Amino acid sequence: QCLGDGTDYDSIVRTGGNPLPTKEALDILILEATKKRQWQEIKDTRDRYKFGGVKVGDLWFHSDDTSRIQQLGLLALGVNLQPGILWKTMTGSFVEMTPALAQQIFLTTAVSDLRIFKKAEEKRLEMLASSNPSQYDSATGWPITFEEAL
Repeated sequence: QCLGDGTDYDSIVRTGGNPLPTKEALDILILEATKKRQWQEIKDTRDRYKFGGVKVGDLWFHSDDTSRIQQLGLLALGVNLQPGILWKTMTGSFVEMTPALAQQIFLTTAVSDLRIFKKAEEKRLEMLASSNPSQYDSATGWPITFEEAL
């Protein structure tokens, strides 16, 4: 066991357990842990944006897993989709679902996913190349979500 916050190697007090690694070894462990934590933050942000909705024309549609499954069902119905089905948008308004709209939602969701995953990978590479990964800001530059559009 050690006391201290680990930011100043010389002030760490070992109170038992395994020997304290060298400063160089500890710095490497801290850097790797920081990179792992930052990558997890990027992935968490990626997932929030993935579920932030997709815009088709002037309408925003839900993009959570349940909505995606329902939208796939609509897409699968194709021309057999019954007329008059009203679909709720993220603003709370309703729009008549058509085969063409179902296809637009599907394609827009696919493009959105690709953009979001590409941005996450760019963020990961930038963070890894950063001279100070603990200070890397991964919050900017993501595609816009419904909430941000309000």
